Amino acid sequence: AGGRLRLVYVMTDGAALPVAFSRAVAELKEKGLLAATVTAGHAFGGDFEAVNVYSGLLAAKYAGGADVIAVGMGPGVVGTGTRYGTTALEQGEVINAAHVLSGRPVAVLRLSFADPRLRHWGVSHHTITALGRVALAPATIPVPVMAPEKAALVQEQLEEAKITQRHRLVTVDAAAVFTALDELELKVSTMGRGRDAEPEFFLAAGAAGLVAAELALDMKV
Repeated sequence: AGGRLRLVYVMTDGAALPVAFSRAVAELKEKGLLAATVTAGHAFGGDFEAVNVYSGLLAAKYAGGADVIAVGMGPGVVGTGTRYGTTALEQGEVINAAHVLSGRPVAVLRLSFADPRLRHWGVSHHTITALGRVALAPATIPVPVMAPEKAALVQEQLEEAKITQRHRLVTVDAAAVFTALDELELKVSTMGRGRDAEPEFFLAAGAAGLVAAELALDMKV
């Protein structure tokens, strides 16, 4: 979909503020996979600058010509180890903003089965709070195909938080994401762990990308 859809990244100010801190952004732009960047709020250095996420989404669409907009903080995160004391909750706020602007939000599950902290096992507790309490508008949540015992835990967590009632869950076979990473020679990591250690993390991201691309292609028809 790289040659057919235009992807723009809106970087929020929930973590590192200079977009230049992101090696991933630089690599994606160098390889022609990312058309433009928008830095929102106190973040800076993007191709376009925006006051907040709302104007950032609009800038991505109308100034950046986006077919698909990826929104998220740059490297790092701010957290206090409490339910509401983290910038990770911005995921729910971004869903609300997309809804206000008549977008079709697709949420990425933060999955881990390698993090030593149990609160991040399966679906991260930050994701549970963002999607279960902060997001007031419905989103599409792609759930990647994974081992049965892992899938059962994720389903249980989402049901317990009533996320299955608030949002639309779709199961996606995202194994092709690893083929794409190999073909594009992209090296990825999360919390210092690569795809071999955290396959579900990247499967979840890939699943969201596949669904977002499908929605965007449908809208272009």
